[in-house]
Amino acid sequence: MNLAWFYFHCVLAVVILYKDHNGTLEESLNNFEKSIGLYTEVDTTDTEEVPYYIPPTPVDSTFILPPHLQKTKADSSSG
Repeated sequence: MNLAWFYFHCVLAVVILYKDHNGTLEESLNNFEKSIGLYTEVDTTDTEEVPYYIPPTPVDSTFILPPHLQKTKADSSSG
């Protein structure tokens, strides 16, 4: 009985790979979802309008470093 689940999963994986290769997997899944009542329409919106713009803020993470690892003006001008 334990091997029945193994073979079931192997056959299911092969069927999914075959249908995906042929390009009919999505259509089959949509038909299955329709038959059990779970299908939802595909969102066809190309882009969404942003409600407002938030400009990016520069982040300087060097304040987190200990003093001996922070860059000084002399270090940054040499490299």
